[in-house]
Amino acid sequence: MTESVRSVAMDVDLSALRHNLAVVRELSQDREVIASIKANAYGFGAVGVSRALVDAGVRKLWTGNVDEAIALRDAGIDAEILLFGGIEPQQVADVLRHDFQPTIFDEVGLDMLAAAGTAAGRRVPVWVKIDAGLGRFGVALGEAADFVEQVARRDGIDLRGVYSHLPFGSADGANWASERSARFNAVIDDLGARGVAIPMTQLWGSSGVLAGLPDASSAVCVGHALFGLSPLEAGVGVHSELRPLIRSLSAPILQVGGSGAEGGGYGAGGNGLAATLGIGLADGIAKAKHGQAEVIIGGRRVPVRGFTLEYLMVDASDVASAEPFDAALIIGTAGDASVTLDDWAKWTGVSPLEVMMALSDRMPVRYVDALEG
Repeated sequence: MTESVRSVAMDVDLSALRHNLAVVRELSQDREVIASIKANAYGFGAVGVSRALVDAGVRKLWTGNVDEAIALRDAGIDAEILLFGGIEPQQVADVLRHDFQPTIFDEVGLDMLAAAGTAAGRRVPVWVKIDAGLGRFGVALGEAADFVEQVARRDGIDLRGVYSHLPFGSADGANWASERSARFNAVIDDLGARGVAIPMTQLWGSSGVLAGLPDASSAVCVGHALFGLSPLEAGVGVHSELRPLIRSLSAPILQVGGSGAEGGGYGAGGNGLAATLGIGLADGIAKAKHGQAEVIIGGRRVPVRGFTLEYLMVDASDVASAEPFDAALIIGTAGDASVTLDDWAKWTGVSPLEVMMALSDRMPVRYVDALEG
């Protein structure tokens, strides 16, 4: 986002990111960890997060689109950058210029990139996506072996890998993914029998890694788990070892005053003390639909009484001292009081990831390192 002179900011803990990466690496054993940093690194800031991951030894970053990938190159990030999904004809020049590794899944994409590679006198590195059952992107299982073999033998093309994606959250979902993974593995085995060399295969993301599902692939591509966002239901896989990345989301108190009860508006009610915070719906904060949302002022959790585009109105009646320009914690910990991303997910009725997507790029992100003080 553009530079801001407001004091609203999100502090992201890079030591938590490195911890989660270590957990994923341990669970992945000898498989390479590819980091999914699509959707602005799940809302935590793609450039800052990618720098930290590359510094920690991650060699491959998977992005959601060409614009994201160009932003990483413009920031000086020289890791291998892979592209999910498909690319459009007008993006081919940027793909070649920045040495991106796009995904293909049909002859249209294959012909387009092969022609571009041949014209440039080079081979374009590509990945083939197999649709193993999710139904989003990819060549169908029944056509996959023939298509991959065609890609591997095509002039102007450098086949770097074959992958799929089978996300799940429940035990039943894990059973479904296991059954579909067997079909993906059968395609890879068929290609091996044909003598088609595949440098890298990748199947599991955060769900499969955290659930500990068997894997014959040489890599995993993980997003949720790196950011402390387990996609699994309670009782399925590993949860407790992951750490949340948001150290704090803070906003200033702009006004402290009476209850406003006379007008029947957003006040605290009765003789309570109301406070207005400089953050609101325009910053990605969503209205509570389930229970009472709370923030932290003066080391105490206090209820939110109103949501507007620019402000939150809170009841500060139980706070010993609240002054204009003090910082309120929308997410964070102060003493014994804590408000988490999961709390906001519960109050708003969406997933923690959806909360992050609403906040993404709405305010400055400051990268801090708890281990360095």
